[in-house]
Amino acid sequence: MGYAEERSGSWRARWRLPSGKLDGMSGFPTKKAAREYANDQEAKIRAGNYVDPRAGQILVNTWIDQWFQSLDLEPSTLENYRFLLETCVKPFFKERTLASLTAEEINTWERDLVKVWTYSRATARAARSRLGTALAAATPSRIPTNPAARPRASGKRADRRVQRVLDERRSYATPLEIVLIAERLGILLGPAAFVQTVFAGFTGARWSEILGLPAECVHGDTIDLDWKLYELNGHFQKGRPKDGSIRTIDVPLFLQALLQRHLEDPQTSARCTCSTDAPEPYCSGGTYVFLGPDGGHPRRSTFSRRFLRPAADGVYPAQGGREARPVVASLAVGWPGIPLPASGNFRGWQPGRARAVGVTSRSTRAELVEHGVAQGVSVEEMAGLTRAQLLDRFVRSAYVPEDAAVACWLPIMRGLTMHGFRHGHETMMAEDRIAEKLRDERMGHIGEATMRARYTHVTDPMRGELLEALQRRWETALMERVELERHWGGAPAGSALPLLEDLLQPYRDTAVSKIGSHFAPRIGQRRERKRPTPVRIGL
Repeated sequence: MGYAEERSGSWRARWRLPSGKLDGMSGFPTKKAAREYANDQEAKIRAGNYVDPRAGQILVNTWIDQWFQSLDLEPSTLENYRFLLETCVKPFFKERTLASLTAEEINTWERDLVKVWTYSRATARAARSRLGTALAAATPSRIPTNPAARPRASGKRADRRVQRVLDERRSYATPLEIVLIAERLGILLGPAAFVQTVFAGFTGARWSEILGLPAECVHGDTIDLDWKLYELNGHFQKGRPKDGSIRTIDVPLFLQALLQRHLEDPQTSARCTCSTDAPEPYCSGGTYVFLGPDGGHPRRSTFSRRFLRPAADGVYPAQGGREARPVVASLAVGWPGIPLPASGNFRGWQPGRARAVGVTSRSTRAELVEHGVAQGVSVEEMAGLTRAQLLDRFVRSAYVPEDAAVACWLPIMRGLTMHGFRHGHETMMAEDRIAEKLRDERMGHIGEATMRARYTHVTDPMRGELLEALQRRWETALMERVELERHWGGAPAGSALPLLEDLLQPYRDTAVSKIGSHFAPRIGQRRERKRPTPVRIGL
């Protein structure tokens, strides 16, 4: 039974801990208040949920620092935690103790991150989740409950409904859209980008797994996804795939041929430009299947801004003080055309008359400057130009004659991300009724302790069905791409990407049943909830 004792004009509550030792808390104005507090503590001890009232007096920032040091997560995940905690959490609670935090206060803080500090809603929600994770580790040893825990059905119902619809509307690419976006990326970056995009769409590999694919892991009809490369603090680190999901995936015939052609291309630089002296776990050089034009690893944000957004959205995104601009392309050599330089006004653009000799889209800046000097351009004039601008001047413009017609690229799939190709691949397999066990294996969703995972086994017939379905979808997409040319005018027949033109030519020479014209108007329009069913094509 707790009791109260008087001390220097106030009262102190006293109770006995489970160990038998007396504990107490001073500062109560009346004897009754002190005794009730002591009785409450003893009741918690009997119920097994006692928390030392002094344990929660630790500062929030001090606790976060202690908790963060104990985490054992992927380096990229730790960096995400560090950013949110350092920028959105610690500056706002640096003078507060754990015990003083309230749920109402944290709700206000999350709202103010958006309305006052102009963070996005996604960042504010993520910051609250990280704070909630840190406070959960202090429960119940230091605080009885987690004030940052988000109660079920909290917030406005309209906001929850909007968020749910947006999550369900996550963009994914169909096989035809994969081909069309890959075609544009191949024109912007070269044929290697076409193969990389098709690989992403028809394997479901993660972006980091695509970057980290060594050449020795490609075995023709199978590929070992054993490694990944991910960006951290401006450098690329090598590690195992997410959640240790190393796996071997089956490769359809068309993709085998594309990869073989890609790896045998003498212009393909198979060894990256990373420093050989880089310490572990940073990349210290190696042979990789997919590299950037300069032999380095493409950075996700740069690749998305400079290439994926123009290819998928048909627009160069706004950057800095520059407004968003449409992609304007010349139709002299076929669809979707060769983009005109994005750095200037296309109306005053003056193309060259012949392809530049000795430089290509893979040339380094130094090679481009050397070529410019040979053409009579001064070094001072080229000093402020980037490699992309030099390519526009000496390489890309040479593909287009002066009297070429121009057109703007329409959007194919606005907002599509590289992760959207992964969503699309899973959706394709679901539509083709592929066994869920094989789908989980291919996507790297391995290790779930379910009855299906334990008792279902992947068989050769299952793999055969998957490969046949992927091959059929690829061939149908090429047929649809040929059929789209009937709805395009003002340009020579064929693709501006030579690699894709070689793939399309057999389908032009073969009589196939006409595909419904609904494919053409759908490009650039909003995705409908229910699509017309196309005429089946015999393969």
